[in-house]
Amino acid sequence: MTGKNPLSSFASLAAKTEMPCGVLDCRKVRTSSITCRAKYHASATAPVRVNLYFSPDSKNYDTIPYTFFDVNLTAGSECQETAIIDFPEHGYMQVEVKNTDATYSATNIQVWDTIIKWKDEEEV
Repeated sequence: MTGKNPLSSFASLAAKTEMPCGVLDCRKVRTSSITCRAKYHASATAPVRVNLYFSPDSKNYDTIPYTFFDVNLTAGSECQETAIIDFPEHGYMQVEVKNTDATYSATNIQVWDTIIKWKDEEEV
């Protein structure tokens, strides 16, 4: 079991900016979730988005997200959202956070994962 692991935290993420958070190994993942918390500007109109990009070798990542989720937007508030992620049986996932708002920064951003992996046959 990997457990709750902080991937990244950012004091601020400017409008229309995407930042990498970390890479997750997909091998033997049984269950997984990714959580993101962000504080929105009082006039924000678009959410923070968490994008996951797949790679078979941890070097060549897809240009289109494997999956994504938006952190519910409540302008002027701190919001948190968790998504259950169905990982492929091999490869790697690059986690990135994007502020989709065209004008305002999001602040106090934290991203973490919770992953439980299958045991090796000899570990059983």
